[in-house]
Amino acid sequence: MQHYLWPLLRPRSVALVGASERPRSLGRTVYENLLTGGFPGELYAVNARHATVLERTAYRSLAAIGAPVDLAIVATPPHAVVPVLESAVEVGIKVAVIMTAPDGIDTATARAWSGDVSATARRNGIRIVGAGALGVIRPAAHLNATYCAPTALRGRLALIAQSGAVATAMLDFATPLGIGFSCVISLGGGIDVGFGELLDLLLLDQETDGILLYVEEVGDTRAFMSALRAAARTKPVVVLKAGRSQEPSATVAPDTVFDAALMRAGTVRVSTYTQLFAAARILAGGRIPQGDRVAIVSNGRGPAVLAADRASDHRIELASLTQKSAEQLDRLFGTGERSTNPMDVRNAAPEQHAAAVSIAIDDPNVDVVIALHVPRPNTAAIEAAEALAQVARGRAKPVLAAWLGAIDRAGVHAALEAGGVSNFYTPENAVDALSFLAAYRNNQAWLLEVPPPQPEPEPFDVASLDPLRVRLAEEGRDRLALSEASTVLATFGIGGFAVVDSLERAEAAMRGLRTPLMLEPDVVERSGLQRVVRSRRSLAKAWSELRDDAASALPPGWNGRIVIREVPRDATVGEFAVVVATDRRFGPVIVLGPAHRRDGFIRQPAVMLPPLNARLAADLVAQAIRPSIVSELPTSTLDALVDTLTRVSALACALPWVHSLRLDAIAYADGRPYLVGVTAEVDPQRRLMRGYPHMAIHPYPVELIGDVTLSDGTTLHLRPIRPEDAELERAFVDGLSEQTRYYRFFYRLTELTPSMLARFTQVDYDRELALVALTTGEGGTHGFVGVARYIANPDQTSAEFAVVVADAWQRRGIARILMRGLIVCAKRRGFEQLTGTILRVNEPMLAFVRSLGFETSEDPEDSAQVCATLSLATQ
Repeated sequence: MQHYLWPLLRPRSVALVGASERPRSLGRTVYENLLTGGFPGELYAVNARHATVLERTAYRSLAAIGAPVDLAIVATPPHAVVPVLESAVEVGIKVAVIMTAPDGIDTATARAWSGDVSATARRNGIRIVGAGALGVIRPAAHLNATYCAPTALRGRLALIAQSGAVATAMLDFATPLGIGFSCVISLGGGIDVGFGELLDLLLLDQETDGILLYVEEVGDTRAFMSALRAAARTKPVVVLKAGRSQEPSATVAPDTVFDAALMRAGTVRVSTYTQLFAAARILAGGRIPQGDRVAIVSNGRGPAVLAADRASDHRIELASLTQKSAEQLDRLFGTGERSTNPMDVRNAAPEQHAAAVSIAIDDPNVDVVIALHVPRPNTAAIEAAEALAQVARGRAKPVLAAWLGAIDRAGVHAALEAGGVSNFYTPENAVDALSFLAAYRNNQAWLLEVPPPQPEPEPFDVASLDPLRVRLAEEGRDRLALSEASTVLATFGIGGFAVVDSLERAEAAMRGLRTPLMLEPDVVERSGLQRVVRSRRSLAKAWSELRDDAASALPPGWNGRIVIREVPRDATVGEFAVVVATDRRFGPVIVLGPAHRRDGFIRQPAVMLPPLNARLAADLVAQAIRPSIVSELPTSTLDALVDTLTRVSALACALPWVHSLRLDAIAYADGRPYLVGVTAEVDPQRRLMRGYPHMAIHPYPVELIGDVTLSDGTTLHLRPIRPEDAELERAFVDGLSEQTRYYRFFYRLTELTPSMLARFTQVDYDRELALVALTTGEGGTHGFVGVARYIANPDQTSAEFAVVVADAWQRRGIARILMRGLIVCAKRRGFEQLTGTILRVNEPMLAFVRSLGFETSEDPEDSAQVCATLSLATQ
């Protein structure tokens, strides 16, 4: 199934609306670029005033064309855009690039214009790229529908930029260096099509191996994150984000949140335009190192040291050369001084410099080599480049170069490129480029890592908190009292508090708590009034003294309640602050930082987007706490901190009305958390909506967990699949018969590869769902006996389904239970259809889907397969 934006990349016909005879006009420039690009399809010039454009017939309107048109390029004045879109439906146009936009984009007039354009496009089923877009370049289709002079060379990199100026500048840099692109697309104002949809398009594009993004505003955050995570699993994505200087102040800096979002997506961020260009060059090379160990070979000590320093900044390891390599270098140079890393070959001849690089490439301890060259009387830059190219050509390991002083030396560039070596001109740029490769490789390894098994997430009683939210809304309050915060935290298993209004109830509560205890008034603003109770005998005195102090110090209206909380008996091993803040784009974020009393445990506050499982929470701890401290902390303390973070994450997912939460501090002793203080700000008008729209990443749908009973009385446990299910999924597929595996995967699958295992268990719940049925018994659930899943199709209105049941459990109604649940979830998600492909020989499956209401038809692409479709409107 083709993506609905496919006309951007492979149009069979293009109509330029606003083509002009006027020199240097927008319409004429675009038309000339379309002609000189050699677009092989039908090209229509549309101009209501002129009968010809560049001596070619011009149509008075789109309707006059009288033939289907795939792509419209709209270069008319802004006031004519809406009429153009109204007429576009007459020739079947589904995608339009709008190049114009009114001046003063922040004015009310401009916003009204954008609204009219969007409404017209939606009404006519047209998707818009723009407004104010540079256009689109697709070298493979000989399509240059832009108003910029340079076109792009054909290559394997895609560039999506909100700024046409950035896209044009990238082309200016790339073309002389031989860097090609699969496509270049400018979003402009982004009033309709956004980054998420274009990333989905490029994920399906076989011409694209890597993606570069220039981002100012992400637009639809959920769509952006979902598509970015999907794309980064198979193609490297590098992002340059601009605009941090214009961000408003916030609890967590928006730029820090953006970094956290990219980390969750497995993508690489660059900070400067130069680094984006370096990333383009390194990705264009197509060689990804297998590790991060670098050898630096230079004919000057200074550049080598600068490169080593930069590598240290990026935490890139300098390789330790083997004894064999050291001996080869000794024979080459006659001294042992040059067998260290970084390697200074000094005044070596070009052939010797290249030979040293060759030795480093062959060293098994080296993953990548950076070759540096500075001008010297006996080492001409061009000869050194030619010698390096000879030894680097055809090698599996990447070789990066920095020929200092050769920025305008075309001969040096050509010589290096002939050997597959990119010249980054400075040591720092070369190491920065390597850091992108290393980060991408590490992200891929992280994505494919199988998390260890973990207990099933708890479905917390969130409904019990709704009366509190309603009361807060009625009273117009935006802060929680301690007792209310205690109730919220206790719902998610974060305890240690009791709130009482009499001494008798305090004595009763004390029986369930460990001394010593802290008593303080239940108020919104912490008063500083406290009493410590170390034994049951001292409770009455502390209670009386605290009530007297509160009566005189607190304002009238105090509710008279006292908060009792546990404090550690023994010395704590650290105090931390766990914060939930709400970012205006990405929703809730979780911060692990130092408590109000800094104790040196935290090296820097660490930020992560929820939802968090145990593995992600452990990563957050590793980011925040100094490594030397982590190694000394008891395992029980680390486990308790991870547990706290996952529970706070569950709270952030389930309670969008808790706008901010600060647990400051949480102390740990004997593997137990002790909550010292808590403050919470709320927006009680924000209720939890289906699909968790307040989250940038769809959390694990705990609401789908439950049990079912088969007709024979057997109880099965149903729930969505989790990343921690990797071993259960592997065992399930391994246990299927050869025929069942063939019916499910359409080929003779022997075992799941690591990438397949990650793909099947690390589900993006925003666009896909896998429901699993597990056997139950003593000790909890056991293995999988059935799996049903859907994944969104490129049209985003339908989803493809699959279902398989273990051989020993077939014909017991499990597939029907799973599919009925899947159908309900797909309809709630907003899909209009479920579709699937079934092998013709799989007659039981064909009969089964027909019994569910699916309609079957011939597969036009494969006679051995049958298509099944279920309309969800009638379900």
